[in-house]
Amino acid sequence: MTSQQVELLAIAAHRDDVELTCGGTLAKAVRTGHRVGIIDLTQGETGTRGDATTRAAEAERATRALGVHVRLNAGLRDAHLQNDEPSRATLIELIRTTRPRVVILPFPVGRHPDHRIASELGRDAWGGGGGGGGGAPRTGRSKSSTPSPTAKIR
Repeated sequence: MTSQQVELLAIAAHRDDVELTCGGTLAKAVRTGHRVGIIDLTQGETGTRGDATTRAAEAERATRALGVHVRLNAGLRDAHLQNDEPSRATLIELIRTTRPRVVILPFPVGRHPDHRIASELGRDAWGGGGGGGGGAPRTGRSKSSTPSPTAKIR
């Protein structure tokens, strides 16, 4: 396993989203011996809870506290997430870098547009060549994509 490779990967729009939604799951997976990673899609630069520098420092502390092995940032624009070809290509490359068996995505329904789009973007990148669909990246949406097999982490 490479230093960037993980078994469980959580993808979210902003720094702190993963900690708030599935931090306990990640910590438990780490405690039971799994390699865990996080991909933040943005730096949270337009958020109301601190600037990008503050949020980066908080994310680093949270990464250590949870025991997460790899944390990457896609560098997409906060408050302007799009499920378009360039964004999918960026995320596909990060997913391929981490090579997860299981991906946790945001709930697809909610009031924050970045959270909804992060869910769709993650789903399409994972199934479009990042992992679930395998093969070369397919950055276009496909209704015929076969979902990846479900893996169980205890």
